[in-house]
Amino acid sequence: MQNYTCIAVDDSDVQLVILKNYVKKISRLELKATFNNPVDAFEYLGKNEVDILLLDIDMPEISGLDLLKMLPKKPQTILITSKMEFALEAFELDAIDYIIKPPEYPRFLKAVTKAISFLESKNSAMGLNEPTEDEIYVKINSKLVRLEVNLIDYFEAMSDYVIIHTEDKRQYIVYSTLKQFEEKMQAYQKFRRIHRSYLINISKIKSIEDGQILINEKTLPIGNTYKEEFLKNLNKM
Repeated sequence: MQNYTCIAVDDSDVQLVILKNYVKKISRLELKATFNNPVDAFEYLGKNEVDILLLDIDMPEISGLDLLKMLPKKPQTILITSKMEFALEAFELDAIDYIIKPPEYPRFLKAVTKAISFLESKNSAMGLNEPTEDEIYVKINSKLVRLEVNLIDYFEAMSDYVIIHTEDKRQYIVYSTLKQFEEKMQAYQKFRRIHRSYLINISKIKSIEDGQILINEKTLPIGNTYKEEFLKNLNKM
């Protein structure tokens, strides 16, 4: 299991001690350095990479938000501040979480867990931590979601998007093409194109009648272009 690094930036020595003690309780997180001002932190981050940045906002010289704007490569940032007024701007700068001082440990742990989960999903998408053979990752907005292949009923093309329908009747909307998913799902063998708008999991078929397929109470048409090839492959399987 991978561990992650962090630094803490706050002009309060008391706050830095609190954060240091909190980090010690999290086995997967290592505190590399602490800083009383963003200038020193900026210089450090210019030479060193860390996974998570624990950052105060209201500080002398430059603010924590100014520091974030200056960083060409931003760690996953947890903002810890006494003011709610900066929340909107913080999330526009892609902060992973926003904690109001004084931070309680359960709330801090929740924020760190959220940051680590995002990092692990990101690593998986980059091939650093591959999903199992029965799972895929899909990007929904800015979030990576892990889906079990066996739970997918079918994929539906919708303009520039694909809707993934699952057996629990959830829907995941992904910016992609159905052709891309058709290629991606070839490795799983049980996914077949039946229509220009549908790619289905054939193990989910309840019945086939009059050129239509019933999957999880949803009736899908078989396109004339795909009908012969689909039925031939279905008989083989």
